[in-house]
Amino acid sequence: MKKFYQSFSVRIFLSVLGAFFLLVLSAAYILFLTQKLRDFSRRIFEQERFIRSVQRDLEAYEVPLMEFLSTRSSNALAEVLIGTQTLRQKLPAYQQIFGNTIDLKEREIYTLIFHYLNLAESAIEEKRGRNISAYTAIYEEMTRLMEYINREIDAVSTERYRSQLNAYERFLAESGTIQLWNFIFVISMSVFSTLILLSSLNRFTHPLLRLSAMTRELSAGNFGIPDMETGRGSVEELDRVIEAFNHMKGEISKYIEEIRRRENIKQEYMREKMRNMKMEGLVRHMEIYALQAQMNPHFLFNTINTGMQLAIVEGADRTGEYMDYMAQLFRHIIRNKEIIVPLRHEMQGLDYYFYILRIRFPRNLELVMDCAEELLDIKVPVSILQPLVENSIIHAFKDSGGIHRIAVSAAKRGNCLELCVGDNGRGMEKEKAARLLHPQPIDESSVSRIMGLENVIQRLYFFYPGDSGVVNIETGPQGTAIFIRINTEREPCLAF
Repeated sequence: MKKFYQSFSVRIFLSVLGAFFLLVLSAAYILFLTQKLRDFSRRIFEQERFIRSVQRDLEAYEVPLMEFLSTRSSNALAEVLIGTQTLRQKLPAYQQIFGNTIDLKEREIYTLIFHYLNLAESAIEEKRGRNISAYTAIYEEMTRLMEYINREIDAVSTERYRSQLNAYERFLAESGTIQLWNFIFVISMSVFSTLILLSSLNRFTHPLLRLSAMTRELSAGNFGIPDMETGRGSVEELDRVIEAFNHMKGEISKYIEEIRRRENIKQEYMREKMRNMKMEGLVRHMEIYALQAQMNPHFLFNTINTGMQLAIVEGADRTGEYMDYMAQLFRHIIRNKEIIVPLRHEMQGLDYYFYILRIRFPRNLELVMDCAEELLDIKVPVSILQPLVENSIIHAFKDSGGIHRIAVSAAKRGNCLELCVGDNGRGMEKEKAARLLHPQPIDESSVSRIMGLENVIQRLYFFYPGDSGVVNIETGPQGTAIFIRINTEREPCLAF
Protein backbone atom coordinates (compact mmCIF):
# COMPACT_ATOMS: atom_id res chain seq x y z
CA MET A 1 0.00 0.00 0.00
CA LYS A 2 1.33 3.42 -1.01
CA LYS A 3 2.18 5.83 1.75
CA PHE A 4 0.01 8.94 1.87
CA TYR A 5 2.95 11.32 1.32
CA GLN A 6 3.62 9.77 -2.11
CA SER A 7 0.53 11.54 -3.46
CA PHE A 8 1.32 14.45 -5.78
CA SER A 9 -1.12 16.81 -4.04
CA VAL A 10 0.39 15.91 -0.65
CA ARG A 11 3.90 16.43 -2.06
CA ILE A 12 3.00 19.86 -3.44
CA PHE A 13 1.37 20.81 -0.13
CA LEU A 14 4.41 19.64 1.82
CA SER A 15 6.76 21.47 -0.57
CA VAL A 16 4.83 24.74 -0.23
CA LEU A 17 4.61 24.24 3.52
CA GLY A 18 8.34 23.57 3.67
CA ALA A 19 9.10 26.67 1.61
CA PHE A 20 6.80 28.73 3.85
CA PHE A 21 8.49 27.31 6.95
CA LEU A 22 11.91 28.22 5.57
CA LEU A 23 10.77 31.76 4.82
CA VAL A 24 9.31 32.08 8.34
CA LEU A 25 12.58 30.73 9.73
CA SER A 26 14.46 33.29 7.66
CA ALA A 27 12.27 36.14 8.99
CA ALA A 28 12.68 34.84 12.54
CA TYR A 29 16.43 34.74 12.10
CA ILE A 30 16.48 38.31 10.81
CA LEU A 31 14.30 39.38 13.75
CA PHE A 32 16.68 37.62 16.14
CA LEU A 33 19.70 39.40 14.67
CA THR A 34 17.90 42.76 14.78
CA GLN A 35 17.01 42.17 18.42
CA LYS A 36 20.61 41.30 19.06
CA LEU A 37 21.76 44.59 17.52
CA ARG A 38 19.20 46.50 19.58
CA ASP A 39 20.32 44.78 22.78
CA PHE A 40 23.90 45.58 21.94
CA SER A 41 23.17 49.29 21.45
CA ARG A 42 20.99 49.34 24.59
CA ARG A 43 23.80 47.82 26.67
CA ILE A 44 26.20 50.48 25.40
CA PHE A 45 24.14 53.42 26.74
CA GLU A 46 22.37 51.74 29.67
CA GLN A 47 25.17 52.32 32.20
CA GLU A 48 25.58 55.92 31.11
CA ARG A 49 21.88 56.63 31.49
CA PHE A 50 21.84 54.96 34.91
CA ILE A 51 24.73 56.94 36.39
CA ARG A 52 23.25 60.17 34.96
CA SER A 53 19.91 59.39 36.54
CA VAL A 54 21.68 58.84 39.88
CA GLN A 55 23.36 62.22 39.45
CA ARG A 56 19.98 63.88 38.77
CA ASP A 57 18.49 62.16 41.82
CA LEU A 58 21.37 63.52 43.96
CA GLU A 59 20.79 67.02 42.68
CA ALA A 60 17.08 66.67 43.42
CA TYR A 61 17.98 65.26 46.87
CA GLU A 62 19.99 68.38 47.79
CA VAL A 63 16.93 70.68 47.48
CA PRO A 64 14.80 69.28 50.38
CA LEU A 65 17.95 68.61 52.41
CA MET A 66 19.01 72.30 52.13
CA GLU A 67 15.45 73.37 52.95
CA PHE A 68 15.36 71.18 56.08
CA LEU A 69 18.74 72.38 57.28
CA SER A 70 17.64 76.01 56.72
CA THR A 71 14.06 75.96 57.99
CA ARG A 72 13.69 72.62 59.76
CA SER A 73 10.55 71.94 57.73
CA SER A 74 8.88 68.63 58.42
CA ASN A 75 7.78 68.33 54.78
CA ALA A 76 11.38 68.79 53.62
CA LEU A 77 12.50 66.17 56.14
CA ALA A 78 9.96 63.70 54.80
CA GLU A 79 11.22 64.29 51.25
CA VAL A 80 14.82 63.82 52.41
CA LEU A 81 14.04 60.53 54.10
CA ILE A 82 12.14 59.28 51.06
CA GLY A 83 14.97 60.39 48.75
CA THR A 84 17.51 58.66 50.97
CA GLN A 85 15.58 55.39 50.88
CA THR A 86 15.08 55.66 47.10
CA LEU A 87 18.76 56.28 46.40
CA ARG A 88 19.87 53.42 48.63
CA GLN A 89 17.53 51.04 46.82
CA LYS A 90 18.54 52.33 43.37
CA LEU A 91 22.29 51.97 43.85
CA PRO A 92 23.51 48.52 42.72
CA ALA A 93 24.66 45.98 45.29
CA TYR A 94 28.31 45.11 45.57
CA GLN A 95 29.74 43.05 42.72
CA GLN A 96 33.27 41.87 42.00
CA ILE A 97 34.99 43.70 39.13
CA PHE A 98 37.99 42.38 37.22
CA GLY A 99 40.40 44.86 35.64
CA ASN A 100 37.91 47.39 34.18
CA THR A 101 39.01 50.93 35.20
CA ILE A 102 35.69 52.58 34.35
CA ASP A 103 33.71 50.02 36.33
CA LEU A 104 36.11 50.46 39.28
CA LYS A 105 35.59 54.21 39.23
CA GLU A 106 31.83 53.76 38.94
CA ARG A 107 31.91 51.36 41.89
CA GLU A 108 33.87 54.04 43.82
CA ILE A 109 31.25 56.70 42.95
CA TYR A 110 28.46 54.46 44.29
CA THR A 111 30.47 54.04 47.49
CA LEU A 112 30.90 57.81 47.78
CA ILE A 113 27.17 58.28 47.24
CA PHE A 114 26.48 55.84 50.07
CA HIS A 115 28.90 57.89 52.21
CA TYR A 116 27.13 61.11 51.11
CA LEU A 117 23.80 59.67 52.23
CA ASN A 118 25.33 58.66 55.56
CA LEU A 119 26.63 62.24 56.02
CA ALA A 120 23.14 63.55 55.20
CA GLU A 121 21.63 61.37 57.90
CA SER A 122 24.29 62.62 60.36
CA ALA A 123 23.53 66.27 59.45
CA ILE A 124 19.81 65.65 60.03
CA GLU A 125 20.55 64.21 63.47
CA GLU A 126 22.77 67.20 64.36
CA LYS A 127 20.04 69.56 63.05
CA ARG A 128 17.52 67.93 65.31
CA GLY A 129 19.97 68.31 68.19
CA ARG A 130 20.38 71.98 67.29
CA ASN A 131 24.14 71.53 67.00
CA ILE A 132 24.69 74.22 64.43
CA SER A 133 28.45 73.95 64.13
CA ALA A 134 28.31 70.17 63.71
CA TYR A 135 25.67 69.99 60.95
CA THR A 136 27.27 73.06 59.26
CA ALA A 137 30.62 71.23 59.13
CA ILE A 138 28.92 68.09 57.88
CA TYR A 139 27.06 70.04 55.20
CA GLU A 140 30.29 71.65 53.99
CA GLU A 141 31.88 68.22 53.79
CA MET A 142 28.81 66.98 51.89
CA THR A 143 29.17 69.91 49.47
CA ARG A 144 32.81 69.08 48.78
CA LEU A 145 31.92 65.38 48.41
CA MET A 146 29.10 66.26 46.04
CA GLU A 147 31.44 68.29 43.87
CA TYR A 148 33.93 65.42 43.83
CA ILE A 149 31.17 62.93 42.94
CA ASN A 150 30.03 65.19 40.05
CA ARG A 151 33.59 65.48 38.78
CA GLU A 152 34.05 61.69 38.98
CA ILE A 153 30.73 61.14 37.22
CA ASP A 154 31.82 63.52 34.46
CA ALA A 155 35.20 61.79 34.25
CA VAL A 156 33.58 58.34 34.07
CA SER A 157 31.15 59.61 31.42
CA THR A 158 33.99 61.06 29.39
CA GLU A 159 36.05 57.87 29.65
CA ARG A 160 33.05 55.73 28.83
CA TYR A 161 32.26 57.91 25.84
CA ARG A 162 35.76 57.35 24.54
CA SER A 163 35.46 53.62 25.04
CA GLN A 164 32.02 53.68 23.46
CA LEU A 165 33.50 55.13 20.31
CA ASN A 166 35.50 51.90 19.85
CA ALA A 167 32.45 49.86 20.82
CA TYR A 168 30.43 51.80 18.30
CA GLU A 169 32.94 50.99 15.58
CA ARG A 170 32.69 47.31 16.54
CA PHE A 171 28.93 47.73 16.55
CA LEU A 172 29.01 49.10 13.00
CA ALA A 173 31.33 46.28 11.86
CA GLU A 174 29.15 43.68 13.53
CA SER A 175 26.06 45.31 12.07
CA GLY A 176 27.52 45.05 8.54
CA THR A 177 28.46 41.41 9.13
CA ILE A 178 24.99 40.64 10.43
CA GLN A 179 23.40 42.32 7.42
CA LEU A 180 25.65 40.29 5.10
CA TRP A 181 24.71 37.07 6.86
CA ASN A 182 21.06 38.13 6.65
CA PHE A 183 21.41 38.56 2.90
CA ILE A 184 23.20 35.20 2.49
CA PHE A 185 20.66 33.44 4.67
CA VAL A 186 17.70 34.87 2.74
CA ILE A 187 19.29 33.96 -0.61
CA SER A 188 20.09 30.44 0.66
CA MET A 189 16.57 29.88 1.93
CA SER A 190 15.13 31.15 -1.36
CA VAL A 191 17.37 28.87 -3.42
CA PHE A 192 16.63 25.92 -1.16
CA SER A 193 12.88 26.54 -1.39
CA THR A 194 13.12 26.80 -5.18
CA LEU A 195 15.07 23.52 -5.33
CA ILE A 196 12.40 21.80 -3.25
CA LEU A 197 9.68 22.98 -5.63
CA LEU A 198 11.72 22.02 -8.71
CA SER A 199 12.42 18.59 -7.25
CA SER A 200 8.71 18.00 -6.69
CA LEU A 201 7.91 19.14 -10.22
CA ASN A 202 10.70 16.97 -11.65
CA ARG A 203 9.30 13.88 -9.91
CA PHE A 204 6.06 14.59 -11.75
CA THR A 205 7.37 15.62 -15.18
CA HIS A 206 10.20 13.05 -15.55
CA PRO A 207 7.88 9.99 -15.55
CA LEU A 208 5.62 11.80 -18.04
CA LEU A 209 8.58 12.28 -20.39
CA ARG A 210 9.46 8.58 -20.03
CA LEU A 211 5.85 7.64 -20.75
CA SER A 212 5.93 9.82 -23.86
CA ALA A 213 9.15 8.16 -25.08
CA MET A 214 7.76 4.65 -24.48
CA THR A 215 4.55 5.59 -26.29
CA ARG A 216 6.63 6.53 -29.34
CA GLU A 217 8.43 3.18 -29.11
CA LEU A 218 5.11 1.32 -28.99
CA SER A 219 3.78 3.29 -31.95
CA ALA A 220 6.89 2.18 -33.87
CA GLY A 221 6.03 -1.48 -33.10
CA ASN A 222 8.75 -2.08 -30.51
CA PHE A 223 6.89 -4.12 -27.89
CA GLY A 224 10.06 -5.67 -26.46
CA ILE A 225 10.96 -2.64 -24.37
CA PRO A 226 11.05 -3.32 -20.61
CA ASP A 227 8.29 -2.11 -18.35
CA MET A 228 8.60 1.23 -16.64
CA GLU A 229 9.57 0.92 -13.00
CA THR A 230 8.01 2.85 -10.15
CA GLY A 231 11.03 3.70 -8.06
CA ARG A 232 11.23 4.94 -4.52
CA GLY A 233 9.97 8.45 -3.97
CA SER A 234 7.67 8.32 -6.98
CA VAL A 235 4.25 9.94 -7.17
CA GLU A 236 1.27 7.74 -6.36
CA GLU A 237 -0.99 9.10 -9.13
CA LEU A 238 1.75 8.59 -11.73
CA ASP A 239 2.49 5.12 -10.38
CA ARG A 240 -1.09 4.16 -11.14
CA VAL A 241 -0.79 5.53 -14.67
CA ILE A 242 2.52 3.67 -15.17
CA GLU A 243 1.04 0.39 -13.88
CA ALA A 244 -1.94 0.78 -16.23
CA PHE A 245 0.43 1.58 -19.12
CA ASN A 246 2.61 -1.48 -18.39
CA HIS A 247 -0.50 -3.67 -18.21
CA MET A 248 -1.78 -2.27 -21.51
CA LYS A 249 1.62 -2.80 -23.17
CA GLY A 250 1.75 -6.39 -21.91
CA GLU A 251 -1.76 -7.15 -23.13
CA ILE A 252 -1.07 -5.67 -26.58
CA SER A 253 2.21 -7.62 -26.77
CA LYS A 254 0.44 -10.85 -25.79
CA TYR A 255 -2.26 -10.21 -28.39
CA ILE A 256 0.30 -9.62 -31.14
CA GLU A 257 2.31 -12.68 -30.07
CA GLU A 258 -0.89 -14.74 -30.16
CA ILE A 259 -1.60 -13.53 -33.69
CA ARG A 260 1.97 -14.38 -34.74
CA ARG A 261 1.76 -17.78 -33.07
CA ARG A 262 -1.48 -18.58 -34.87
CA GLU A 263 0.03 -17.47 -38.15
CA ASN A 264 3.12 -19.64 -37.54
CA ILE A 265 0.90 -22.60 -36.67
CA LYS A 266 -1.06 -22.03 -39.85
CA GLN A 267 2.13 -21.87 -41.92
CA GLU A 268 3.56 -24.93 -40.14
CA TYR A 269 0.32 -26.78 -40.82
CA MET A 270 0.57 -25.91 -44.52
CA ARG A 271 4.22 -27.00 -44.64
CA GLU A 272 3.36 -30.25 -42.85
CA LYS A 273 0.49 -30.81 -45.26
CA MET A 274 2.84 -30.34 -48.22
CA ARG A 275 5.37 -32.63 -46.57
CA ASN A 276 2.75 -35.33 -46.07
CA MET A 277 1.64 -35.00 -49.68
CA LYS A 278 5.24 -35.39 -50.87
CA MET A 279 5.77 -38.27 -48.47
CA GLU A 280 2.68 -40.04 -49.80
CA GLY A 281 3.98 -39.57 -53.34
CA LEU A 282 7.35 -40.98 -52.27
CA VAL A 283 5.65 -43.96 -50.64
CA ARG A 284 3.69 -44.67 -53.81
CA HIS A 285 6.90 -44.50 -55.86
CA MET A 286 8.61 -46.87 -53.42
CA GLU A 287 5.69 -49.27 -53.60
CA ILE A 288 5.95 -49.33 -57.38
CA TYR A 289 9.69 -49.82 -57.10
CA ALA A 290 9.17 -52.58 -54.54
CA LEU A 291 6.73 -54.37 -56.83
CA GLN A 292 9.20 -54.11 -59.70
CA ALA A 293 12.05 -55.21 -57.48
CA GLN A 294 9.97 -58.12 -56.19
CA MET A 295 9.19 -59.34 -59.68
CA ASN A 296 12.81 -59.22 -60.79
CA PRO A 297 14.20 -61.12 -57.72
CA HIS A 298 11.57 -63.87 -58.19
CA PHE A 299 12.69 -64.35 -61.75
CA LEU A 300 16.36 -64.13 -60.72
CA PHE A 301 15.77 -66.46 -57.75
CA ASN A 302 14.21 -69.13 -60.02
CA THR A 303 16.98 -68.65 -62.58
CA ILE A 304 19.73 -68.96 -59.91
CA ASN A 305 18.00 -72.05 -58.48
CA THR A 306 18.08 -73.67 -61.91
CA GLY A 307 21.78 -72.80 -62.30
CA MET A 308 22.53 -74.24 -58.83
CA GLN A 309 20.85 -77.57 -59.74
CA LEU A 310 22.75 -77.65 -63.04
CA ALA A 311 26.08 -77.07 -61.20
CA ILE A 312 25.31 -79.94 -58.78
CA VAL A 313 24.49 -82.27 -61.69
CA GLU A 314 27.75 -81.35 -63.42
CA GLY A 315 29.73 -81.81 -60.15
CA ALA A 316 30.70 -78.13 -59.66
CA ASP A 317 30.15 -78.10 -55.87
CA ARG A 318 31.75 -74.68 -55.16
CA THR A 319 29.71 -73.08 -57.91
CA GLY A 320 26.60 -74.74 -56.53
CA GLU A 321 27.34 -73.41 -53.04
CA TYR A 322 27.85 -69.88 -54.43
CA MET A 323 24.56 -70.09 -56.31
CA ASP A 324 22.87 -71.42 -53.16
CA TYR A 325 24.03 -68.36 -51.08
CA MET A 326 22.86 -66.03 -53.82
CA ALA A 327 19.47 -67.73 -53.76
CA GLN A 328 19.31 -67.41 -49.95
CA LEU A 329 20.22 -63.69 -50.19
CA PHE A 330 17.42 -63.07 -52.70
CA ARG A 331 15.01 -65.15 -50.61
CA HIS A 332 16.01 -63.06 -47.54
CA ILE A 333 15.27 -59.86 -49.44
CA ILE A 334 11.97 -61.08 -50.90
CA ARG A 335 10.63 -62.67 -47.71
CA ASN A 336 10.80 -59.54 -45.50
CA LYS A 337 8.22 -56.78 -46.03
CA GLU A 338 8.58 -55.06 -42.64
CA ILE A 339 10.03 -51.57 -42.15
CA ILE A 340 11.37 -52.25 -38.62
CA VAL A 341 13.10 -55.61 -38.13
CA PRO A 342 15.26 -57.30 -35.46
CA LEU A 343 19.00 -56.74 -35.76
CA ARG A 344 19.23 -60.52 -36.32
CA HIS A 345 17.57 -60.04 -39.73
CA GLU A 346 20.16 -57.43 -40.78
CA MET A 347 23.10 -59.58 -39.58
CA GLN A 348 21.77 -62.67 -41.36
CA GLY A 349 21.48 -60.76 -44.63
CA LEU A 350 25.05 -59.46 -44.16
CA ASP A 351 26.24 -63.03 -43.58
CA TYR A 352 24.87 -64.08 -46.99
CA TYR A 353 26.26 -60.92 -48.60
CA PHE A 354 29.72 -61.39 -47.01
CA TYR A 355 29.96 -64.94 -48.45
CA ILE A 356 29.29 -63.63 -51.95
CA LEU A 357 31.88 -60.83 -51.47
CA ARG A 358 34.49 -63.33 -50.26
CA ILE A 359 33.94 -65.37 -53.43
CA ARG A 360 34.17 -62.25 -55.61
CA PHE A 361 37.27 -60.83 -53.88
CA PRO A 362 39.04 -63.87 -52.39
CA ARG A 363 42.54 -62.34 -52.18
CA ASN A 364 42.35 -58.69 -51.14
CA LEU A 365 39.08 -58.35 -49.16
CA GLU A 366 38.82 -58.99 -45.43
CA LEU A 367 35.33 -58.94 -43.90
CA VAL A 368 34.70 -58.86 -40.13
CA MET A 369 31.32 -58.98 -38.34
CA ASP A 370 31.13 -58.55 -34.54
CA CYS A 371 27.75 -58.69 -32.77
CA ALA A 372 26.85 -60.18 -29.37
CA GLU A 373 23.95 -62.65 -29.21
CA GLU A 374 21.94 -60.55 -26.70
CA LEU A 375 21.78 -57.65 -29.16
CA LEU A 376 20.18 -59.57 -32.03
CA ASP A 377 16.58 -59.00 -30.90
CA ILE A 378 16.83 -55.21 -30.80
CA LYS A 379 14.60 -53.61 -33.45
CA VAL A 380 16.24 -51.46 -36.16
CA PRO A 381 15.09 -49.98 -39.51
CA VAL A 382 15.42 -52.44 -42.37
CA SER A 383 18.33 -52.29 -44.87
CA ILE A 384 20.63 -49.92 -43.00
CA LEU A 385 23.83 -52.05 -42.94
CA GLN A 386 24.08 -53.79 -46.33
CA PRO A 387 23.94 -50.50 -48.33
CA LEU A 388 26.81 -49.14 -46.20
CA VAL A 389 28.97 -52.21 -46.91
CA GLU A 390 28.11 -51.93 -50.60
CA ASN A 391 29.06 -48.23 -50.52
CA SER A 392 32.51 -49.16 -49.17
CA ILE A 393 33.01 -51.82 -51.89
CA ILE A 394 32.06 -49.36 -54.65
CA HIS A 395 33.77 -46.17 -53.46
CA ALA A 396 36.30 -46.80 -50.67
CA PHE A 397 38.60 -49.22 -52.50
CA LYS A 398 38.43 -47.66 -55.94
CA ASP A 399 41.91 -47.45 -57.51
CA SER A 400 43.65 -48.70 -54.33
CA GLY A 401 45.78 -51.81 -53.69
CA GLY A 402 46.59 -53.89 -50.64
CA ILE A 403 44.26 -55.70 -48.30
CA HIS A 404 40.82 -54.13 -48.13
CA ARG A 405 39.10 -54.47 -44.77
CA ILE A 406 35.44 -53.91 -43.88
CA ALA A 407 34.29 -54.30 -40.25
CA VAL A 408 30.68 -54.33 -39.04
CA SER A 409 30.17 -54.16 -35.26
CA ALA A 410 27.29 -53.75 -32.81
CA ALA A 411 27.58 -52.69 -29.16
CA LYS A 412 25.25 -51.48 -26.38
CA ARG A 413 26.28 -48.22 -24.73
CA GLY A 414 23.80 -47.26 -22.05
CA ASN A 415 20.38 -47.10 -23.65
CA CYS A 416 21.85 -46.73 -27.16
CA LEU A 417 22.62 -49.42 -29.72
CA GLU A 418 25.74 -48.38 -31.62
CA LEU A 419 26.26 -49.88 -35.09
CA CYS A 420 29.49 -49.21 -36.97
CA VAL A 421 30.50 -49.94 -40.57
CA GLY A 422 34.17 -49.08 -41.11
CA ASP A 423 36.73 -49.56 -43.85
CA ASN A 424 40.40 -48.82 -44.43
CA GLY A 425 39.80 -47.24 -47.82
CA ARG A 426 40.78 -43.84 -49.13
CA GLY A 427 38.09 -41.97 -47.18
CA MET A 428 35.93 -39.11 -48.47
CA GLU A 429 36.10 -35.34 -48.49
CA LYS A 430 35.00 -33.54 -45.33
CA GLU A 431 32.64 -31.33 -47.32
CA LYS A 432 30.95 -34.35 -48.89
CA ALA A 433 30.53 -36.03 -45.48
CA ALA A 434 28.98 -32.86 -44.05
CA ARG A 435 26.68 -32.57 -47.06
CA LEU A 436 25.53 -36.19 -46.70
CA LEU A 437 24.77 -35.65 -42.98
CA HIS A 438 22.64 -32.57 -43.66
CA PRO A 439 18.91 -33.46 -43.48
CA GLN A 440 17.27 -32.99 -46.87
CA PRO A 441 13.63 -31.99 -47.42
CA ILE A 442 11.37 -34.54 -49.00
CA ASP A 443 10.85 -33.45 -52.59
CA GLU A 444 10.78 -34.97 -56.03
CA SER A 445 14.55 -35.55 -56.04
CA SER A 446 14.15 -37.92 -53.09
CA VAL A 447 12.48 -40.46 -55.36
CA SER A 448 15.79 -41.23 -57.02
CA ARG A 449 17.56 -41.96 -53.70
CA ILE A 450 15.97 -45.39 -53.20
CA MET A 451 19.20 -47.14 -52.19
CA GLY A 452 22.72 -46.13 -51.13
CA LEU A 453 24.44 -44.26 -48.28
CA GLU A 454 22.43 -41.05 -48.69
CA ASN A 455 19.18 -43.03 -48.63
CA VAL A 456 20.15 -44.75 -45.37
CA ILE A 457 21.04 -41.41 -43.73
CA GLN A 458 17.82 -39.70 -44.80
CA ARG A 459 15.71 -42.70 -43.70
CA LEU A 460 17.36 -42.62 -40.27
CA TYR A 461 16.52 -38.91 -39.97
CA PHE A 462 12.95 -39.75 -40.92
CA PHE A 463 12.58 -42.59 -38.41
CA TYR A 464 14.26 -40.61 -35.59
CA PRO A 465 13.36 -36.89 -36.13
CA GLY A 466 15.08 -34.34 -33.94
CA ASP A 467 18.00 -36.72 -33.17
CA SER A 468 20.89 -35.26 -35.15
CA GLY A 469 23.32 -37.74 -33.59
CA VAL A 470 21.53 -40.82 -34.94
CA VAL A 471 24.16 -41.06 -37.71
CA ASN A 472 27.72 -39.75 -37.95
CA ILE A 473 30.61 -40.09 -40.39
CA GLU A 474 34.27 -40.13 -39.34
CA THR A 475 36.60 -40.05 -42.31
CA GLY A 476 40.27 -39.52 -42.99
CA PRO A 477 43.27 -40.86 -44.90
CA GLN A 478 43.06 -44.17 -42.97
CA GLY A 479 39.46 -44.89 -43.99
CA THR A 480 35.86 -44.11 -43.16
CA ALA A 481 33.64 -45.21 -40.27
CA ILE A 482 29.88 -44.69 -40.28
CA PHE A 483 28.22 -44.81 -36.84
CA ILE A 484 24.53 -45.38 -36.26
CA ARG A 485 23.31 -44.72 -32.70
CA ILE A 486 19.73 -45.81 -32.00
CA ASN A 487 17.98 -45.00 -28.72
CA THR A 488 16.44 -48.36 -27.76
CA GLU A 489 13.97 -46.64 -25.40
CA ARG A 490 12.52 -44.56 -28.21
CA GLU A 491 10.06 -45.90 -30.77
CA PRO A 492 10.84 -44.98 -34.39
CA CYS A 493 8.50 -42.56 -36.14
CA LEU A 494 6.42 -44.44 -38.71
CA ALA A 495 3.68 -41.85 -39.33
CA PHE A 496 3.83 -39.83 -42.55
